[in-house]
Amino acid sequence: MRPFAPSRRTPVLAFGLCIAGAVATAQETPLTPVNCLIEPEETVRLATPVAGIVAEVAIDRGDSVTAGDVVARLDTTLEAISLRLARSRAASEARIRSLEARLAFLEAQAGRIEEMAARNAISQTEATQARLEADIAQHELDEAILAREIARIEVEQAEAVLEQKILRAPIDGVVIDRLLTRGEFRDTQSHIATIARLDMLRVEAFAPLRYHDRLHVGQRVTVHPEAPVGGAYAGTITVIDRVFDAATATFGLRVALPNDELALPAGLRCELHFDS
Repeated sequence: MRPFAPSRRTPVLAFGLCIAGAVATAQETPLTPVNCLIEPEETVRLATPVAGIVAEVAIDRGDSVTAGDVVARLDTTLEAISLRLARSRAASEARIRSLEARLAFLEAQAGRIEEMAARNAISQTEATQARLEADIAQHELDEAILAREIARIEVEQAEAVLEQKILRAPIDGVVIDRLLTRGEFRDTQSHIATIARLDMLRVEAFAPLRYHDRLHVGQRVTVHPEAPVGGAYAGTITVIDRVFDAATATFGLRVALPNDELALPAGLRCELHFDS
């Protein structure tokens, strides 16, 4: 009987089993929490598209605002006057009514003269002239109607110019900063206030590269804010970076954290726990 000779494939097979076991163990090992930061979902720096003197600031730091609320107004004296003038021009019907009456008269007169010319009671030249005057009156009426439409468009333009000096909140949120007050000049480089949306928060975190294959968008996680707030809040992963940070061997991820009751303030450090 030949002595037993171990196969060359045995060490390879053993090594492969070890690797597979290590991978399986790594997959089963719970992911340890990572540090994170709670931030507002949106932060908006409010400014008007035009410069001017601040006439009113209706908010202060810490105030809650709703989308559409007036935050501030620049001086609108000239714009208000222009709007009243435009509305007066658009509302006037005097010229149109006058031209309509004149056209009706000239049309009737031209009709009578044309009948007389047909009976050779007057010359054809007089009939042609009467018809020409009626046609001119029709063109003048058309121009007046067009002018009225232009005046109505000018009203819209004046309203838009006036609205540019009224600053409204674009989102529901909380005022976290007010930089200007009544009487100050707002140039094209400065903003008046900053509003943060807090009913939905954004959690930013960096996780080790070995976590990447075990996380996915839509995965549920738990956020633990630092003291003195504390507690545990459910969130959902919305972004997983595809570009890694080679210097720290980490990748970024973002979590959406509902905050309908505004129980959580923004700007908190936290710990992100990955649900199994």
